[in-house]
Amino acid sequence: MLQHLPPELAQQFLDSLPAALVLVDKNDEILWANNSFMRVSTLTESQVIGKPLSSLGADVQEMFKEGHVYLNATNKRDAYWMACMSVPLGEYRLQYCSDVTQLQSLIEDREGLKTKVAELNPIDQITGMPNRRALFQNLEQQASRSRRYGNSLSTMILRLSNLTDYIKQFGNDNANQLLLSVSQMLNDQMRWADVIGRLDKNEFLFILPETEESVTSELRDKIKEHLEQIRLPSIEGVEAEEFKLIPEFGMAQWRKGDDVALLMERARESLEGKGDSKVAV
Repeated sequence: MLQHLPPELAQQFLDSLPAALVLVDKNDEILWANNSFMRVSTLTESQVIGKPLSSLGADVQEMFKEGHVYLNATNKRDAYWMACMSVPLGEYRLQYCSDVTQLQSLIEDREGLKTKVAELNPIDQITGMPNRRALFQNLEQQASRSRRYGNSLSTMILRLSNLTDYIKQFGNDNANQLLLSVSQMLNDQMRWADVIGRLDKNEFLFILPETEESVTSELRDKIKEHLEQIRLPSIEGVEAEEFKLIPEFGMAQWRKGDDVALLMERARESLEGKGDSKVAV
């Protein structure tokens, strides 16, 4: 059918296509390019036709790669995202590049929205507990209440110090099951007014209103005992019974003049065995 098309009509058709098209011979010399390529490259026909690829600018040469390529904005054109591919035609090669800038922008907007939703989500996706963001919001409220009314307030950090070793040996899926079991056990130990959540990958934070540090110590001992009873998930028939979780604890009680940062700093010092708040485990 194409043989019946006048050459000038075929040329008009190819030039009207939104995709950038370039025909290259086996020596990487450009034999032909359509108007879309000229527009994106900002080059003239005399700078392209009959020239080797190596003579083109570095950004234009990016269009002769496979996959998505990014072309920086210049004083002659906007920035472009191009999806490029090569089509072999015997001794020749047709380079095809389609403008996907709008699609890429939508993808980036979607990823940005996903990140914002994740940041606003108050729930840890593995344990179902309050996450770091929700924990600090609650702790801010409790610290403000203690400043106003002088109520006691304690915090405790639980760190599973060898969780990374467990992940290396038994995998992430089993580690997630382990964290879920730990979180369920911890929730069972809490009073209705207490708040506990996942502070970090291997850390949990306890917010204990109306609680003195001596009571927190009793809770710590009870949690240690229950952690020893948790059955660890295994993988591919390899039992994890001999693997023992190593818990570390850091505790701090609210003092007059404390803000959240100071309270958490003392809890962290206790966890690391520093300062006057050192906790023996």
